Amino acid sequence: MIDFHAHILPNMDDGPQDVAVSLAMLRHSFCHGVDAVVSTSHFYADEEYPEAFLRRRAQAYRTLWDAMLMSVDAYPEVILGAEVLYFPGISQADAVEDLLLGSSRTILVEPPMSHWTDTMLDDIALMGVNHNCLPVIAHVDRYMTMLRDESLVDRVLYRGMQVQVNTAYFLNPQTRKKAIRHLREGKIHVIGTDCHNLDSRAPNLGDVRRLLRGTAAEADFARLEYNAKRLLCRKGETK
Repeated sequence: MIDFHAHILPNMDDGPQDVAVSLAMLRHSFCHGVDAVVSTSHFYADEEYPEAFLRRRAQAYRTLWDAMLMSVDAYPEVILGAEVLYFPGISQADAVEDLLLGSSRTILVEPPMSHWTDTMLDDIALMGVNHNCLPVIAHVDRYMTMLRDESLVDRVLYRGMQVQVNTAYFLNPQTRKKAIRHLREGKIHVIGTDCHNLDSRAPNLGDVRRLLRGTAAEADFARLEYNAKRLLCRKGETK
């Protein structure tokens, strides 16, 4: 399995603050059957230049990599990326090229936790034209819940963008039925834990797989891994 959204690098954002916790989170993910983790540290354009972010990310990854080499434990592959908070004019920003996921042409974008305007969504979608990349909208489920607007997922899909949801969408009994319905309808492309630590926001992708095992949605869940692999291997085409 691929955890498409994780805060795993030490001392990068509001995720783990030291490498020991990062290693423990990766071990936990591996025990859940996760083969690869997409590291999506927060990037805020109004707080940091892309060059500074990339330097910090490289150092954090080196610290983590060195610790992994010193350990006898097995870990998932770590794919470097970012969770890019939307800013006006994002479709025109050169920084997009440095914030893609791994070596793909896919970018994870985090809209603000406020009313979604058509102007904002069109701006994000325009990155596909201007940068030949495919935007994935982060944890759409959180926005649908907090903004009380289930139409958001359809507004993303209408513009040809991809939908990422968090594992909590399935594990929360209050949203589980809706999550499974969206999964069966093909409205979810990839899933991530959005893990930040080992307690309140722990890696738990295996829990969703166990939840759906033996149900009509099991094959749909397996399709999410295929989608994740496809998005991480994209070299240019946006269709």
